[in-house]
Amino acid sequence: MNWDPRAELLKKADALDHMQRELPERGASLLATVASHLRAAADIYATDPTLINCPAGRERDLNLLAELARQIAALVRTAATGRSPERWPIENRWAEAEAAAARLPVILERARAAARPDHATPEGSHAISLLRLNAATGRIHRLADDLRAALGAALALPHPTPEAIELAELADRITTHITALQDRCTQSEAPA
Repeated sequence: MNWDPRAELLKKADALDHMQRELPERGASLLATVASHLRAAADIYATDPTLINCPAGRERDLNLLAELARQIAALVRTAATGRSPERWPIENRWAEAEAAAARLPVILERARAAARPDHATPEGSHAISLLRLNAATGRIHRLADDLRAALGAALALPHPTPEAIELAELADRITTHITALQDRCTQSEAPA
């Protein structure tokens, strides 16, 4: 069974809804806001399922949002219980939870911007493919270098086989393609 981040976000939102019942209005209101942002984040996964485990890291903001939601819930819980106020004043806990919650809309907008609703179209799919390929350039470079190293002994002979020469040329073409890709897909030019 595969991990479903969309279902996980919805489950966390439901848990926050349940927690609200046991909290004062300030905490319930904060958790309602957080739950709403978690549901909106889940909708982003529905809009662009290619975000799940994206090797280019396009889902980072969704992960950040989920982590902030976890931290906010913990802060609200400790603020509402009021334990150990001498070590950590209760009002500071509320302020920290509110400050973290204030970051959620910006993070959600960045996550929306990273999503490709056109992921199933040729243009969208090509853009995502380019990002994923660019994310793998280091590994592909190493594979080309490994291929050259493996061919070293066969190529060191006065008359290497055509297969060894062909494979060496393939390693060179791979390096050329990857270098061109890196030049083409800098961070500022990467498709949204």
